[in-house]
Amino acid sequence: MPLKKSAWLVAAACISLTAASGSARAEDKPSIEPRAERILKAAVENLVAHKSFMFRGAVTTESALRVGQRIEYNGTVQAAVRRPDRVWVKNDGETARGSNWYDGKSLTHLDLDNNAYASWQAPSNNDELFEKMKEKLGFVLPLSPLMRSDLDKEIFKKIQTGFYVGETVVNGNTCSHLAFSQENIDWQLWVDTVVPVIRRVAITYKKQPGAPQYAVTFTSWDFNVMLPDSVFTFEPPPGAMRAEFEIVKQ
Repeated sequence: MPLKKSAWLVAAACISLTAASGSARAEDKPSIEPRAERILKAAVENLVAHKSFMFRGAVTTESALRVGQRIEYNGTVQAAVRRPDRVWVKNDGETARGSNWYDGKSLTHLDLDNNAYASWQAPSNNDELFEKMKEKLGFVLPLSPLMRSDLDKEIFKKIQTGFYVGETVVNGNTCSHLAFSQENIDWQLWVDTVVPVIRRVAITYKKQPGAPQYAVTFTSWDFNVMLPDSVFTFEPPPGAMRAEFEIVKQ
């Protein structure tokens, strides 16, 4: 049977800051304040420089009901990345729970609520994986832009405007607050002023009904972690049912 996409996967399909948000027209020159550009570039270069890392974060997803009331859902995200071809992501939230394993050959998603999983023969590196996932499966992994090897080359292509908001504190860390706009989304970053680590990200899907928002406050980063192949190898849990992904028709 086809594996229905969990609610968090539907939301995750829209959180890409690079691949899934539309692009600025070639003739439109981005308007980015130099200070914001400098801080963003430092944060991106710091992330790309690390071939292996893990992070944890607290997730909030806000949506609008038909009656106009806004509802906020809470959850957590964990991820392990070993470039160029390993990813593991686990999401645990109010609406759905799921984990993903990518081992350089296949992507497997486990729906923890239904104890069902599906596997897909995937491209051979992280960057191609995220491109093809959107095309073939109709969604991308949560926070996938942060896991790309080419983020430093891709991040500025879609930005239309960007500016420095101010200085604030996130989880005890003094941060520079930045705001950016693209064709379909607005997004914000909070970057540590001591080391250029992203402490929080918030995204608004301004062209979707009710302009839903997705935000992650990172509770930890580990850039010195050793990640063996076993981290990215899927082993079906007892009683798990095998299903199939719904492939997007071309």
